[in-house]
Amino acid sequence: MKRIITTITTVAALLLAGSAFAATAADAGQAIAAAKAAVAKTAAIHYQWSDTPKVLKEAEAAEQAGKYDEAVAKAKHAEELAQLAYAQGEEQAKKVGVMITDQGVQLN
Repeated sequence: MKRIITTITTVAALLLAGSAFAATAADAGQAIAAAKAAVAKTAAIHYQWSDTPKVLKEAEAAEQAGKYDEAVAKAKHAEELAQLAYAQGEEQAKKVGVMITDQGVQLN
């Protein structure tokens, strides 16, 4: 019985993997839009890492080439870089006693 359950589970996993979640143009577009929003938020506080726009451009190029899986991966990477930069900017602002607002960095 245990062997049957293991076999069924394995077959189910393989079937799901076979219908892998290949990214579509819409997926790539959504991922790139999310990355652009995160990059814009980080740029607004003037605390952007230099690699982030490069990775975002690579995502856009992959989308244009129809490589949607790559575009999604690179866009998510760019979004993560932007989020990390923003968090670092917030941490640095706390250390030096300034505030981060929608208008950028302001003295307290």
